[in-house]
Amino acid sequence: MEFLVSAYREYVRKRGNPWLISGYVKNPDFQKAMVSLYGSKMEAVSYISDLRRSTRGRCCAFCGSLNNNQIDHFLPQEHYPEFSIFLQNLFPICACNQSKGKRTIGAAIGERFLHPKFDRKIGERSIFVRIRCHDDVPTYTVIIRRPKGVRDATAFEFHTQKLVSQEALVDYVKDGFERFCRRPGNVIRLLKRANPDSKEHLVHLLCDEISEACWQHQSKNNWESVMLQSLVERRTVNWLWKRLSAPGRNVGDPLVDL
Repeated sequence: MEFLVSAYREYVRKRGNPWLISGYVKNPDFQKAMVSLYGSKMEAVSYISDLRRSTRGRCCAFCGSLNNNQIDHFLPQEHYPEFSIFLQNLFPICACNQSKGKRTIGAAIGERFLHPKFDRKIGERSIFVRIRCHDDVPTYTVIIRRPKGVRDATAFEFHTQKLVSQEALVDYVKDGFERFCRRPGNVIRLLKRANPDSKEHLVHLLCDEISEACWQHQSKNNWESVMLQSLVERRTVNWLWKRLSAPGRNVGDPLVDL
């Protein structure tokens, strides 16, 4: 117990940075015991089940997708068995766990995955999708910008390149944009009953939805928020307003010919 307490204190002191923390125990029996404890139903580790239950439906702590279906060990059990049941090391994750795997760092100095708790800026808006060619075949471009508060550029770039699936994100935003075009009220419920009074009103409604998504998922990079943010972008919101305010358009009508 004294050993575990000491290891946990170092984890917090070094903010879970894998460049500063090394696995202490190579003993396979210890590793097996800790993995077994993580998977047990003992009351003493019931907080793991509580975490899994409470985060279901929330966004992935690593890439922002809304498809988390498991709990990940930030520092993998195989290399860091001492942190198998440490709550600060456990986070909800989606299929990007396949990309993360058992890695903690990259090949170059400073490359590492960002820690969802200690690298707080991981939740600040850094992922954007730009929509163009609205009247023809829309195109989607993912843009990742490092927030000003993130000093560790190497870690940020490594994390986003390895874990944020741009293809999957584009599919999510594409689906959201198409849903809005087919039925605006499906994305903004108030549009089921009335059209916005002005473009500014439309932006206000979209920003309300963005704020709600960020609050619900506790991150500005959740993919629902990213999709809504793409609709607020200047050229896209201008196009949406032009279609919403077209003469003769009734409330609830689609914005494009179906």
